[in-house]
Amino acid sequence: MELNQSTDYEDEEYYEVEFLPAHSSFSFPPSQLGTLPAFNPNAQPCLPTDVRAFAHYFGPLVFSLVFVFGLVGNSSVLAILGRSHRSWHFADHYLFQLAVADLLLVLTFPLQAAQFVHGWTFGEFLCKVTGGLSTMNVCTSILLLTYLSIERYFVVVKGAAPTFFSKLPHVYLTSAFFWAIGIAFAAVDFHFQTVTYVSEATTLVCQLDLEVQDANSWKLGLQLSFFVLGFWGPVLTMIYCYVCILTKLHRNGLLHVHLPLHLLVVIWITFIICWAPFHCLILVDISQRLGHLKRHCGWEKVLDLGLVISKCLALTHCCLNPLVYALGGVGFRREFSRIFCRGRRTRHRLDSEEFSQGADFSTIHGMDYSVMM
Repeated sequence: MELNQSTDYEDEEYYEVEFLPAHSSFSFPPSQLGTLPAFNPNAQPCLPTDVRAFAHYFGPLVFSLVFVFGLVGNSSVLAILGRSHRSWHFADHYLFQLAVADLLLVLTFPLQAAQFVHGWTFGEFLCKVTGGLSTMNVCTSILLLTYLSIERYFVVVKGAAPTFFSKLPHVYLTSAFFWAIGIAFAAVDFHFQTVTYVSEATTLVCQLDLEVQDANSWKLGLQLSFFVLGFWGPVLTMIYCYVCILTKLHRNGLLHVHLPLHLLVVIWITFIICWAPFHCLILVDISQRLGHLKRHCGWEKVLDLGLVISKCLALTHCCLNPLVYALGGVGFRREFSRIFCRGRRTRHRLDSEEFSQGADFSTIHGMDYSVMM
């Protein structure tokens, strides 16, 4: 769903008829006169002017803030994992890739923020790259989070994850598979994304430019694919995993000592909060295009406004994971202090805190879960 896509229809209760010049000798056959709609002189095109004016200020503000926090946060995660003196555990391989995907998306935010103000002035190639990176990040990040949840399900509920989970060839294979899916979705955007002139806004816009004859079917197919694979599939999988995990830990009285799981649950909850509104509105848009909901200009403007706000909210997710690590991850704070701070007293205090909070988890599982947690 493009933020800058304008509404291309009019209120169903209004009709516009283009009349021939008075001197024209052409006349309609009598059999066709009865099929013409009644002319309404008050008919006006349904233009999302108010939505565009709101997005002009709201979009750059959100994208600028997310760019700063996302750049600093995800760069810190990559630096900590890259320079950590401790060996990586299973989750670190996927958390590293999650930070890479988020950082790639964050780098496109200045371009997207500028588009809200001045239109797209960066050329065709950067337009395609921006659209492709956005789609690739969303798909890859969701799949990585889902796979981390599946691994925790095997460890906690089944007693141990299959041995191949922790082997590097398996990590590389699953990582390549997740990125391949993201690239496949991005390829569609890269092909159709282009710079077009929007006459209503009198500016150039970077958006999907689908062929006229099958634009609606293409858009509907992309929305349905992204809706199922990019949200409901992963969400239902994670819900099942975490319900089973929390039930098992509660029965054994271990719920309060499983700190890494607490952080994963928080990351999952932030993902739901950020992406659920956008996908709910996508569902409304799909229902509208399938004819299950009546199209009306006023409602369409509300939907466009909701999509602008909800997509901006969804994209803030790429800067929240580092914040979760910083607030709840003892390992993250210890490594951050070791790399970026020089105070020995601070490092000693964080080392002691990590030992005291991580002792229970290490006793239960005999291993650490992540350098970050």
